[in-house]
Amino acid sequence: MIRRIRDLRLRFRGHAMFPPLLICDRKTAERRFRDALARARASYLEIRDSFPLPKGFVHPAWEENIREVESYFLDHFDMTFLNHPRINGTMVFTDRSAHSAEWSFLKTWRPADTLRQCLAGGMNAPFLAGRQRTATLINSAHHLYHIAQFETFRRETVEGIGTVVEFGGGYGNLARIFRNLGHAGGYVIIDLPLFCCIQYVYLATLFGSDAVRILSGPGEGVFDDAIRLVPISILERIRLEGDLFISTWALSESPSAAYDLTLRRNWYGAREILLGFHEAWKPWDMDELVGSLKTRFGRVAVEPIPFLPGSYYLFATGQPGAEGLGG
Repeated sequence: MIRRIRDLRLRFRGHAMFPPLLICDRKTAERRFRDALARARASYLEIRDSFPLPKGFVHPAWEENIREVESYFLDHFDMTFLNHPRINGTMVFTDRSAHSAEWSFLKTWRPADTLRQCLAGGMNAPFLAGRQRTATLINSAHHLYHIAQFETFRRETVEGIGTVVEFGGGYGNLARIFRNLGHAGGYVIIDLPLFCCIQYVYLATLFGSDAVRILSGPGEGVFDDAIRLVPISILERIRLEGDLFISTWALSESPSAAYDLTLRRNWYGAREILLGFHEAWKPWDMDELVGSLKTRFGRVAVEPIPFLPGSYYLFATGQPGAEGLGG
């Protein structure tokens, strides 16, 4: 009975948060999707063949996931992709109990109209068909909760942040949330080539092809208004700096090579950091990491997430000496 009531609440909330007036029309969405998918498939084959992945950047546990998703992407990908078992199981947060806790906080964080715009902006009917509506609601609220918690820590709204660099972008939903919140700065996602191409399809369908670009080789700029998708296989060949570095569980679940590269690139010049991680999956020593960040930032905090046992946020902001060390 409790589960049935919770499911009814989710369905009601999903319809309330995705009103028709905020939804892109079906024909436009389907046309954008076809065009974006054709372009993304061609880009993926070009990047895969021209810039092989460096050794050590793919966790062995992910190799089978990549093979299965690659086959799906090249042969059968459609607008119900969130229902694909591998994508749903690895890129979509679906914990309903956690959603209840997150939603309780979000309702006090911003007005209902703002939440509605953040969750629904750019969406379309095919992307919300069937179970995808609930999946999008829970996952988007989860992403918005990360932003809300970081904003609470930094004591200032996030809309004015310059360039955001996100390591591991899932299917591109956090970038969508940032855009819908009113963030007008640059946005860059670093990921495996296959997932960059999935992100391209998703974001180009939502916002149009002019709003997003896959970098396919060295020497390409990253500092215009488009959301830029950077395959990790070309990352060491390009210049990339940002103001906020974000990684929600992706960096902590990556092999040490990815973390080492992030350190070598000095967190991509970030002036602030938002990390989500699980204590059992992280390629760093916690005391060492926090100690190094406290020499660089005015405030650093590691905060447990009560409803996700073993999971934490790490936040960093400010100049050393300006606000004192610690949380």
